[in-house]
This record gives sequence, C-alpha cells and structure tokens, in this order.
Amino acid sequence: MAYEIKKYRISGAKLRRAFRDAFDLTDEGVLVSAGHGRIAAVFFAALDGVEEGCPWGRFVFEATVGADTVFNVKAIASDDAQIIYNGEAVDMDKVLSDPDISSVEKLKLFENAPAMRSSVYSNMLLHGLNGRYLWICLTAQGSEASFCDFRAFTPGDRFLRTFPEVYREYGGFFHRYLSVFVSLYGDLEEEITHAHNLLNLDVCPAELLPVYASWFGISFDGDYMDELQLRAFLKNAYSLIRKKGTKEALKQLVGIFVKEPFYIIEHADVASGAEQGNGRVLEYLYGDDPYSFTLMLMRKPDERLQLRLSRLINQFKPLRMSARILFVEEQSTLDSGANLDVNASIVNPEAGVLNEGAALDGTDYLN
Repeated sequence: MAYEIKKYRISGAKLRRAFRDAFDLTDEGVLVSAGHGRIAAVFFAALDGVEEGCPWGRFVFEATVGADTVFNVKAIASDDAQIIYNGEAVDMDKVLSDPDISSVEKLKLFENAPAMRSSVYSNMLLHGLNGRYLWICLTAQGSEASFCDFRAFTPGDRFLRTFPEVYREYGGFFHRYLSVFVSLYGDLEEEITHAHNLLNLDVCPAELLPVYASWFGISFDGDYMDELQLRAFLKNAYSLIRKKGTKEALKQLVGIFVKEPFYIIEHADVASGAEQGNGRVLEYLYGDDPYSFTLMLMRKPDERLQLRLSRLINQFKPLRMSARILFVEEQSTLDSGANLDVNASIVNPEAGVLNEGAALDGTDYLN
C-alpha cells in the first residue's frame, strides 16, 4: 500500500515572515547567527498539513556551525491554530511574531506543550506529533553559524503502516529501527526528484561543469575561469560549437567575457588598408600574415583575461590561424601604436609655431 509524501519547504516569504532574534537573513535565504555569546532564535509560522491529525514525519535542514556552537530544534503540533495566552484565545502565529514578547516566553510555549519534539541534529524525526498545524523554533549559541534549506515531511512512518497491526507500536524499537531506513529512503527520493537539476547549468554542482565542457570537446585545464564565467560560457557552448572556426564564433566568444567594445582585424582588413596607402602602418600594427588576426580590446590590460581568451580562442579559431590580443586603453599618445579613429589623443596641447624651432614631440599641435 502506497502513501503520498508531502513536503513543506520553508523559504522565501516564509523565512521573511519568521520572527528572528539575533538571526540575519541573507538574500540567498540563509539564516546567519552572528554569535557573540547571545542565544539566537527563530520562530517559524505554522506549516498547514490541511487535514486534522496530520502525522508529521521529519524536519531537515542544512547547518554550518563552528566547533563551539550548539543548536536546538523544538517542534509542536496541534489541530487548533489558537492557544490560551494571558487568559485569552489568540493565534499562535501572532504570539510567535510579536516583538514585544521575549524569546524566552515563546520557548516556554513549546516546552509546556502537551507533545513536543526536541533535537540537536539537522535531521529530526517528528513521529508522534499529530495535528494540522506544525510550529518549529530553532536556537543557536556560540560562534557564527548558518542554516538553510528547511524542509518538513509527512507522513514519516509510511513503512510501519505496511506491516500488520501487531507490529505498529509507535515509538517502539521496531518503529525507531524502521525510521532509519525511512530517512535514508526519503533522502534518496529527494535526490531522484531533483536529478534534473544536475543538468541545469544555473544550479548544478560546480564540479560537474568541466565534465559538461568535455562533452563539447572543450578543455578547461587550470583555474583561469571562475564558476560564474564557466556557467555563462557553457550556456553558449552549443551555438559556439555550431559556428566553430568562424569570425562570428569568435565575436560571440569574446562577447561573453568582455563588455567593452572590441574589434577583430583580419588580413583582409590590412590588405584593404594597403590599397589606400596605409599598408606599412597596418602591417606594422597587425602583421602581414594571412593566417593571423588581431583581437583589439578597448580596455586596460588584464593578464588573466588575456590568458582566458587566448586559451578559448585557440579552441574555436580556424586550425592554421594564430591570434594576437591587443589591449587599448581609452586614451593613448600618438607614439604608442594608437588608432587615430578609436582612442588617440594629444596630451597637454600647447600652441607651437614651426618657424620658431618648436619640435613636434607630442606636446604641440599646429594652429
């Protein structure tokens, strides 16, 4: 007999609605405790199991803590969303989110509940907690600690339900023994459920990225590219492979890593300039080899970027071609190989007259 597994994830808006005391919430949905010896606490709003008497199974999360940090998780369940507080019936969520009520008072509500589960582990069994609503609080004390990926599951004893009634002693040895396998099976199911993310370039593990690159026949030996750049490159890998060996492929490749303007000067461009009388100058700047081209980048020199581009260009350029990478800053003096129509300037211009013996040394201009 099969039993439906329900999973409740505490993230996004639910984390923002949670009452936090000495906990900070990052944009990535991570709860961070700053430490300093103070007890940090977070109280989550109720998880709604929809049905009365809902049997809760597990509560799991990811924890990164220091050696001197201790944390504790408490959970209670009830079919009634209200409690009696100071002689009045009020919503439990309202009490837990009230900044005027201390964390100590809120913790007492958990400790005085008819049924409560407590754990010092990030994988907590909730067997025996039955109720439509589930409330959870997390406390931490010590050095800096972080917590994320909060998930609750129901039911948690589905294996036990497959056995005859005589074996269904909730909380007994057999029940606890089966719970180990239920937890392992649940983790395996979740890995299978999220297996498609292994092929998602936005969220797949970083160690898989070089493997995917090898599928395209692309080598990434060395650490000249960080994780974000590698993900961006792989997203364009298919279209790059289809245009491999063309100028369009090189333009797309350089555009992934360079936001500034850039130019690719081929031998045909040099030959065209030679017909207009600029042959010597162009050959001096870009060479006269028909099997070479120059990539001119309008930015300051960057050795790491040059290494990255040279390695990638060598894998996408035509086989016999050689590439030269030239960095050109926004302004250059006329004696440093500047291109007059791109970035050249005369520094410190001053009026000079040739018949007075003035020299054109880069500081004069004609008027």
